Formats: sequence, C-alpha cells, structure tokens
Amino acid sequence: MGKKKVFPRADLSVPGVEHTRDPAGRLSIPPNRLPPATTVVSFPATGNATTRRRFDFSGWYGAGIDDITYACQRQIERFLATHDGDRSVATVVAYCAIGLRAFLDYLLVRRLASARPLTLGDIDRELIDGFLGFLDGGGASVGARRSRYGHVKPVLLALGQRGLIPVIAHGDGATFPENPFPHSHRQAKGERPLTWAQRRAFAAAVKAAVLPLMAEGAEPTGELLTCALLLVALHTGRNLTPLLKLDTDCLRAHPRGDRVFLVCHKRRGNTASKVPLRDERATGPLAPAPPSVAYSQTN
Repeated sequence: MGKKKVFPRADLSVPGVEHTRDPAGRLSIPPNRLPPATTVVSFPATGNATTRRRFDFSGWYGAGIDDITYACQRQIERFLATHDGDRSVATVVAYCAIGLRAFLDYLLVRRLASARPLTLGDIDRELIDGFLGFLDGGGASVGARRSRYGHVKPVLLALGQRGLIPVIAHGDGATFPENPFPHSHRQAKGERPLTWAQRRAFAAAVKAAVLPLMAEGAEPTGELLTCALLLVALHTGRNLTPLLKLDTDCLRAHPRGDRVFLVCHKRRGNTASKVPLRDERATGPLAPAPPSVAYSQTN
C-alpha cells in the first residue's frame, strides 16, 4: 500500500504580497491592489514596550514607489502575524519608525532623480549604496545612521527570502555591503573629565550653597539636602547611589566622642568599609565644624 501524500495546510490569514510574473520572470504588483484598502498597521499592546500603536504608510503611496511600499507594509504585517524569527512587537515597531521611514523617504528622492516609478526589481547594491549615502548626508551621527540601516535590512532580507526582490549574498556585487560602517565603534567619545580648576570651582560652589543649612533653625529644603549629599560625596569619594538611600538613623555613635559614623548601604559585596572624611586642609574649611564623620558602608 502506497504512502498517502499529506499537503500542508496553508494559513490564508497570513498577509502576503499579491503579485504576478511576466515570461521573463519580472515581478509586478497588480495596479488594482495599490494602494491597499488599509494603509495603517496597528501594533498590539501586548509585548509592545513602546508607546507607538500604529504606523501609517499612506504618505508613500501614489508617489511612484507603490510596489516597494506595498511589499514593505505586507512584510511588517507578516512579522506581526507570525513573529517570524522570534521578533518582538517592539522590534517590528522599530523597523517601521526607524528603518522604513528613512528608507521610503530615500526612495522618494531617488524616484524623482530617476524620473520613473521604482519597483521591487530596482532594489540592488546600487540602490543600497545610494541609501547609505543618503543617510550620510543628513548630518546624523554614525550611531543613528547605523541604527536606521540596521532596522531596514531585516525587512528587505525577508522579502528576498520570499523571492520578492533579488538578493545576492556574496561577492563584490552583494546586495548588502559586508561592513557599511567600518570602525564605527571607535568614533564614539565619552565626556572629558573636568579640569582641576573646574573641580575646585565646583567644590567651592557646592560649599557655598550648603552653608545656609548650617545656620540655627535652617529648614532642610530639597535643594539644600541635594547640595549636602553632593558635599558628602565630595568628602568621601563615594557615588551618590548609596547616599540617596540613606536611612533616618544613618548617623551612628562612634567610640570617639568627637565624631560619628555615616552608614550607607551598598547593593553588592559582602564586606563593609569605613572611610573617614577627607582632611579639611585639602578641601578647605566649610563652616563651624560639626562633629567629624566617619563613613561606613554595609550590605
């Protein structure tokens, strides 16, 4: 007895790109399908960490790039329906808001320059190189250009895997360049530290701002307490995170009567450290000296 052939059931609810091919194999979208009845893609709230709930493709229809706009819209709808590649809703939102918005804007410019409608067959290495040049001419940082390109490439790759656009994977004529942003990680520069004179001026300004707190009957406002925390951080060399979590009983008695412990809790580690305040001779007098404070940090 022969085996029964089982045909997989097609899910007709998954969005697809309705198209035809001529005898030469060129793909085209039927004109009566453009634009589609709905040009707005709605994003579900479940699994969507962003505040965006919709993306409207209508602004790119009727401008000579309808075939590409239609295919991109259907691919986004397919991502949402199938989670192809385990993509989250937030990732698909980024494809639209970051990647496709810039890519479709570039296609509008290229369509005007070529004076003819653009189709899916026009997506090749030359067009991708032009898109990279378009991103470079907008004055955006390397990180922003890299993000926009990185959020449109997965959409085009998905269209290529379904045979809707020609994709060359390797060689000099590869559709997508191997490394379009070389050494981009070396171009990011952090903030330069303050100079010695700037640090001295900052310390003097904080001390002057906290002086009213030392007066008899001073009201501890939020601004004064913030300056006090900065002052303690300057004296102890500690970051502000433990200081912002100080308990109401953070000052503890010290064996020596002329000083107290300042107890801060850290978020990691199994040991406690006790660091005295810096010498006033190094930082300058502050005010009528309160009792000296030693610094203790516990779990």
